[in-house]
Amino acid sequence: MLSEIELTQRQSEAAESADAALVERLRERSAESCAELYDRYGPGIHRFAVTRLGDIQAAEDVVVETMVGAVRDIRRFNPRRSSLSAWVYGIARRRVLLEIRRRKRRKSAPAEAQVSADEIGEVSDGRDLAEGSARRLDAQRTVAELRDALSELEFEVLVLSCVEELSAREVGQAIRRSERAVHSILHRAKTKARERLVGDE
Repeated sequence: MLSEIELTQRQSEAAESADAALVERLRERSAESCAELYDRYGPGIHRFAVTRLGDIQAAEDVVVETMVGAVRDIRRFNPRRSSLSAWVYGIARRRVLLEIRRRKRRKSAPAEAQVSADEIGEVSDGRDLAEGSARRLDAQRTVAELRDALSELEFEVLVLSCVEELSAREVGQAIRRSERAVHSILHRAKTKARERLVGDE
């Protein structure tokens, strides 16, 4: 029987192998590889973008822009510098931050484009989500309620780590911070989150 460490190692190696095969197909411009990229990352990026932006249409735009950007720039991906998931989420994060900057310039988004925290878990991206999506969406609703208590970076790290389940290393690669910095930010965010939840109770 495999130990937990050995099992994690094998899962990591299998993921790296699957990523390498997908990257190779993307570089060959295979149509099936584009669909696989979307199936693998589209739902998670959609959840991440909706949580950050509170706007379904803007989140859908982020997904499309992220997929187009990933396919267009796939030759720039370096597996020695980051995992494929961290690289794709890094593209999505930059798209989200760009939209946030646009909104700040416009001062506010139209009221009809807003989505309440309670509705985030009900958002459908039109595809079958992987097993465990209900648990993730429940976690996402909770995280969305904490938005006001956390800084933008703390909130972002909490979502990437606890909702999208990226490792601290992958989060660091996505936000361009060290793994140690991610642990520190995540610890601070969780502490604030616990204080907020206890206060709400």
